[in-house]
Amino acid sequence: MPFTVRALSQKLLSLRDRAKRPDDPAKANAPDSDALGHPRVHIPMRDIPPDASEQSRLWLQGRFLARQENWEALARGLREADQDRAGTIGGTPVARLLAEGACSDALDTAIVAVSRNDAIAARAALFALSDDLADGGGDPWLAGMLARAHVAVARGWTAASGASASTPQRSDARAQHLETAARLLAGFDPIEYDSPALAELRCALLELGPRPRSRVADDYEDLIDLSPACPDHMRALGRDLMPDRFGSWTLIDREARRTAGRLSDVWGAGAYVWVWFDVLASGEARAFAQVDPELFAEGLHDILHRRPDQHMANLLAAYCGLTLSGAAEPGSAQARICDCFGWIVQDHLREIHPGLWAAARPIPGKADEAETLRRGSSRAVSTLAEHFAHQLRLGRQVHFNDAGVTLSPDSCTLAPCGSLAYPRADQRNEDRRCLT
Repeated sequence: MPFTVRALSQKLLSLRDRAKRPDDPAKANAPDSDALGHPRVHIPMRDIPPDASEQSRLWLQGRFLARQENWEALARGLREADQDRAGTIGGTPVARLLAEGACSDALDTAIVAVSRNDAIAARAALFALSDDLADGGGDPWLAGMLARAHVAVARGWTAASGASASTPQRSDARAQHLETAARLLAGFDPIEYDSPALAELRCALLELGPRPRSRVADDYEDLIDLSPACPDHMRALGRDLMPDRFGSWTLIDREARRTAGRLSDVWGAGAYVWVWFDVLASGEARAFAQVDPELFAEGLHDILHRRPDQHMANLLAAYCGLTLSGAAEPGSAQARICDCFGWIVQDHLREIHPGLWAAARPIPGKADEAETLRRGSSRAVSTLAEHFAHQLRLGRQVHFNDAGVTLSPDSCTLAPCGSLAYPRADQRNEDRRCLT
């Protein structure tokens, strides 16, 4: 019996080396702790990374100005942030965060009303905010702020589930909020005002137009060219080009290549990644059949070359190692992209931002902040343990620090070792067997 178990274990290890990480890394047979429960993957955890801290500060600033009814200062802050293309470390537009914070009280009330299927109360909450802004109604950025709130409530009606209201009632309530947003923005041309925020809202309202499929590429091109450094706009383009929206799989790839060509001075091939980012995350097999995995991998390199910060390293590591993980045929596009997890970890990852790992594969339902961070930390460590499973089974520990990744008790550093850092033969310049 022991021989049979040992042989089976060796067979399973062989299969693991050829297969992708399992859907739930926490269930992977990777020893991320020793027999006494001590961790064997050592990596700093930053529960509140710089990007999250900056987002929170800006959101609170917007809420403070709204509660003080200092609409003039708020309008000025929105305009300056928008026209300066100000963004957080992770690329979130500052103007969006200020607007969301400023509308948060009214929006919270409206979303509660949505949960009760009370369309009248949901509209009343935002109309009350509109009344407070009566004196500043002619300002395009304040109008955009209100329009953004209506779009958010419309999406709330879309997401409502298990509600007793009929689908037509929810659809009607959603349409009313979108139409109100469109009226608020009428007369404010994004190009004339040099405003990515207004252009973003115009794209959010595409479905109200008579021919959204004929406009989607042009409207997003305007938005992306107004703010090429913001990944969110390219990700939104990909989502709106999916077949259940306004595009097709072929059109996604075409627009991803066009966008990458226009923005090569900003992102290299990285824009190709951003357009496909959320599309591939949907798990659609047809998306993987259409994407160019080699161009995608090149784009990942270019993104991290231009944005070599830990926010980006965590975002892309969680994406390749968790979001896209699962059974994949060897040599498939999915397998090729997931394989990038190895060099992202080796060359770039130095600390864990749990919030990004928790968001990489969201779980339905609400969780408090502490539970979200715990889940993200666990996912990150489990995914890393699965990646380094061979070394951990040999009794070694993996240490991450600013200098790189090391193994102990052996003194070998992974970076000089091609067989460890780049296990695929086509990713290194030598085929020497790693002796560690």
